[in-house]
Amino acid sequence: MRVLQIHKTFRRTGGADTFFFKTCDLLTEHGHEVAHFSTRHPQNLPSPFASYFVDGFTYAGVKHFSTTRKMKAFLNGIYSFDAKQSLSRLVKDFKPDLAHVHSFNYQLSPAIFDVFKNSAVPLVVTLHDYHVICGAGTLHVNGGLCERCRGGRHYNLLLNSCYWNLPASLMATLSHYVHDVRDSWSTPSKFLAPSRFLQAKLIEFGIASSSIAHVPIFIDYPEAPTENKCALDYVLYFGQLGPTKGIEVLLEAVNTLDCRLLIIGSGPLSAWVDEHCAASGGRMRRIPFISSREELRQYIERAAFSAVPSIWYENQPATILETYAMGRPVIGSRLGGIPELIEENGTGLLCEPGNATDLGEKIRFLLGRPDLCREWGRNGNRKLREEFSRESHYDRLMAIYSSVLNAN
Repeated sequence: MRVLQIHKTFRRTGGADTFFFKTCDLLTEHGHEVAHFSTRHPQNLPSPFASYFVDGFTYAGVKHFSTTRKMKAFLNGIYSFDAKQSLSRLVKDFKPDLAHVHSFNYQLSPAIFDVFKNSAVPLVVTLHDYHVICGAGTLHVNGGLCERCRGGRHYNLLLNSCYWNLPASLMATLSHYVHDVRDSWSTPSKFLAPSRFLQAKLIEFGIASSSIAHVPIFIDYPEAPTENKCALDYVLYFGQLGPTKGIEVLLEAVNTLDCRLLIIGSGPLSAWVDEHCAASGGRMRRIPFISSREELRQYIERAAFSAVPSIWYENQPATILETYAMGRPVIGSRLGGIPELIEENGTGLLCEPGNATDLGEKIRFLLGRPDLCREWGRNGNRKLREEFSRESHYDRLMAIYSSVLNAN
């Protein structure tokens, strides 16, 4: 099968990027021909299809654009004729059997969907966030959950400046109105939702249930997790340090406990986290960057458990699965797709989102029970192998591909 994989970035900056590349590799391993379409960037990984890529923009980069280029990015964010034309050329040259889009947002825009309208090439879209129903992609604004745009009320994007800043929010607002009018969201043959929570939320917002399939992401894992007999004496947080991730709640909880906290990651709250680490008397430590996945797994292996204290509707956080891969349990928020991954009192514990007292109590309970940590970690590893393996994902993906090809 010839499959065209599309994603807004062609470098690893987060979970969606990593999963995009893993999907490309997975298909190639099974003998499929894979082409790529994305945006240009100096840090892009190599691709034989890079000549088809188009100019993109990032939050940090757009600040340095000329006025003319800023205006072009603004218009492309609403409807990218550049992306549509270049993708059309790639489809003509590569002749895919099927196209699979991951994140597209405003860098490529839903203009790329038009390439596949009334086409013999079916289109499937993996949703890594809530972008098709929320211009910010998070259903979260100003520190709280938000569903104000339900029913097509996208003007709330602008009123609350949800996406980056006011000009970017205007672009996002216009983009959503344009693509609602054009009925762009009906073009994909199938939306793939990694969590059942995301699937249900899409249906609540009016996306047809028949066009959505639940297909969890996968991660690779060692043949067998290490049975660490050493003291499992620290709590681990790894991931982005952003306002939706609950890192402030975690630090407040740990401040009331006599325990160690290791934080791995960077983001908008890095400086704030560093201040708290400096004042913690050595109990808290942040590592901004690690060089490999193997190094990350060593830190997970030595932890008692990891914490996922998010205060937004997480989709299917890979941090939970990565923790299970090393045989460790997880304490996570009872919110979004997190409860689908954590079996309470089986693979970890759930806490009330945003409640530092509740989180602190759960941390205290589990830190005092290293044998229980090992038992729940083994349960989590078993869950990972049964439900989120590479091969099970491939089988699900092929079933979706076959169904849309037959229907088309």
